Amino acid sequence: MPPLWPRILSDIARAVDARGGLLMAKRGDAERWVASKQIAPVVTEFVDQGWAEHNVRASRCRSKSSYAGFLTDTDIFTTQELQTLPIYSEFLRPRGLDAGAGTAIHGVKTDSLMITVEGFKSHSAAKRAVLFLDSIRPHLARAAAISARMRMEQANAATEALATIGVAAAVLASDASIVSANSPFKALLATLGGDGAGRFRLSDVQANAEFLEALRLTSFGSGRSLALRRRADKPCVLHLAPLIRSVKDVFQEGSALLVLDVPGTSETYDSETIRRLYDLTPAEAKVAHLVAEGQTPAEVARSLGVSIETIRTHLKHTFAKTGADGQIRLSAQFRSVASRRPE
Repeated sequence: MPPLWPRILSDIARAVDARGGLLMAKRGDAERWVASKQIAPVVTEFVDQGWAEHNVRASRCRSKSSYAGFLTDTDIFTTQELQTLPIYSEFLRPRGLDAGAGTAIHGVKTDSLMITVEGFKSHSAAKRAVLFLDSIRPHLARAAAISARMRMEQANAATEALATIGVAAAVLASDASIVSANSPFKALLATLGGDGAGRFRLSDVQANAEFLEALRLTSFGSGRSLALRRRADKPCVLHLAPLIRSVKDVFQEGSALLVLDVPGTSETYDSETIRRLYDLTPAEAKVAHLVAEGQTPAEVARSLGVSIETIRTHLKHTFAKTGADGQIRLSAQFRSVASRRPE
């Protein structure tokens, strides 16, 4: 239960007379963390100042992953290193966090999971706490393994539910690695350029760069859509929606839900979905409907009481969002989706 981890970490730290506890989960290039309330502000400061990107302390501990137990700072660094490494001299020691104990846990879906207890009064105090910490390590490892498995099953269930209505969908991690993908999604991969090393990527370099930027922005909590051209000159739109459960859930497998929209392939779209399908503004949606009905830009301008330049601007934005390259293509594309709405 992710919301309980901060309290558990706090209880563990209190039991060994330390300041707080930290849980870090790393998958690919993405790393999430949760900490007890006593040290959470310091961890945030650590990340904001960029220390997490070059965390030699964590990497040194992970390098000892074959050891199934907690290690202290004196186990992984020499006395000289503890005195001279910037992470200690510039950040940890001034904040009284240079004496800690940590362990790397494997056998879960995430690439690397670490649990650390921070802020012992001395390195010798950290050493004395290892016996107790090792005694509870198996329980922590089991909890982590179960949490990761549950999140994986939830990702699979989400994509398979969408498959039942013909929607091609996948759950992606923040580095674009595919966590789960349904059958319709896999069937469309070849037309988009496929995936590389388990990651979703587009064969077009510029389109792929735009996709990665959209994925990055989605991690901040707002959806994005990206129009692109498939092989055989068929349009397609990628919709990205953030997957936000709990900010304290370090085991969350995916950061975004990716839906591939190919007009005419989905069976159940209502009219409201059509209006929002390509992130059209109300004005753009109205113009698109009128064009789909066969009106020319001049006719649309007269019927709406606006200038032809305004209509052309709306159409330009609509073409960019839908991937259509003209009114005929837009009309056919919009009609192909609208015609499938249920009565």
